Amino acid sequence: MPETFHERLSALDAIFLDVENKAAPMHVGAALLFDAKPLTLEHGGLDIDRLTRYTLAALDSIPRYRQRVEWVPAFNHPVWVDDERFNLNFHLRHTRLPLPGDERALKRLVGRLFSQHLDRSRPLWEFWVIEGVENDRFALVVKVHHCMVDGIAGVELLQALLQVMPDATEREPKEWKARPAPGGVALARGEFKHRVDGLRTLSHYGARVRENLSGLRKLLQSGMKPTPRTLFTEKDISPYRRFDWTSFKLDEVKAVKSALGGTINDVVVATVTGAVRRFLRRRGKDVDTVEEFRTALPVNIRQGGGQLGNAVALLLADLPVSEPDPIDRLKKVIEITTDLKKESNQTGGAALIEDIADLTTKHLVSQLYKAAMELRSYNLIITNVPGPPIPLYLLGAQMKAIYPMVPLMRNQNVGIALFSYDGGLHWGFCADWESFPDVHEFVEDLEAAFAEYQELAAERAPEVLGGKEAPART
Repeated sequence: MPETFHERLSALDAIFLDVENKAAPMHVGAALLFDAKPLTLEHGGLDIDRLTRYTLAALDSIPRYRQRVEWVPAFNHPVWVDDERFNLNFHLRHTRLPLPGDERALKRLVGRLFSQHLDRSRPLWEFWVIEGVENDRFALVVKVHHCMVDGIAGVELLQALLQVMPDATEREPKEWKARPAPGGVALARGEFKHRVDGLRTLSHYGARVRENLSGLRKLLQSGMKPTPRTLFTEKDISPYRRFDWTSFKLDEVKAVKSALGGTINDVVVATVTGAVRRFLRRRGKDVDTVEEFRTALPVNIRQGGGQLGNAVALLLADLPVSEPDPIDRLKKVIEITTDLKKESNQTGGAALIEDIADLTTKHLVSQLYKAAMELRSYNLIITNVPGPPIPLYLLGAQMKAIYPMVPLMRNQNVGIALFSYDGGLHWGFCADWESFPDVHEFVEDLEAAFAEYQELAAERAPEVLGGKEAPART
């Protein structure tokens, strides 16, 4: 008799299934832009058959993408099992932009694709190949449920799909057969044993509780503290999405950091803070009296590479939106992020509570997440994922840019995701279609806020960079 297979979702992974609703799908994603010429056939279309074979072979190194969610009877906890009906043609989809295929039309299509829920009866991912993008390009839109990956795990997906050399050898797909899933009784027995063993293990957590108690206390205090309603929050968002993007040269961001202080992430957060201030002010808001504008900053808490699913702590920080001076604004951001990383130990507190929930039941963390959403514990999320510094290729087609997407919680209007790649810092903006229709204006405000930092950095660059001028914004 064939050996059965199942793998339990962690508490944090399972939460993203729990908090999903009709208006707030919980998939992460990205829009990848490629040079189309290496994959274009004589008739002018892409070689979809070759892409299909290549993708099927890539799945051999990421078996999760052939697995679906099953639920444990009585305990209502999800597990991964092999999908006995797996069909790549359901997940790899193909469409084309209408002429002229400009980026405006592409952004509209990407927003529409990100609005659509994934089918929970199948493996929770879709790839959309989009032909007809202007300047001889095509797009690959990736959608993967958050219960499968976070930003760092998403990088591992890119490593399975993309190559560092344009002429890398193509692999042949291996024969694959689904392993049978255990019956309901066996699943329930396994979940019961997991929880009993977890309760026994909790006795060893005393030292970690004492070590991370202050961070855990501060995390819970900030997470259960509601923020004032702003243009960036809404009680109930619509199920429809807009998607926009922009890119900076990474050297330009580093030049600002070198001249003005902080880290790349500090410059990112300060730039977003300046953009929020500009956006609110242009809409007649008194930005000088903004007392609280809280952001969520996801932080990777992996102990090493190769971990599937989510390993992230969600840290909360108040942005100095009321600060009119950009230099002082950056200094305050540096103080805030330093406190988060070194003093409050919120990452340790977040990891502790997630580990305890994983040993016992996801109900603990799930209820905390739902309460935080109900209370509107933050106005905006900013997630920054480091990517490869070298160009990558898909069957010889060079990836030109990648614009990531972070999902919206049910009362969040905008989410910002960043991905560094091949000398660029690429920004993706996911917004609610109805309550935040002018996301493109917010992107313009962000570009203006960064240009202001570039000008200030250029003034200081000669003394900081040994006489070299800061790179100009393009």
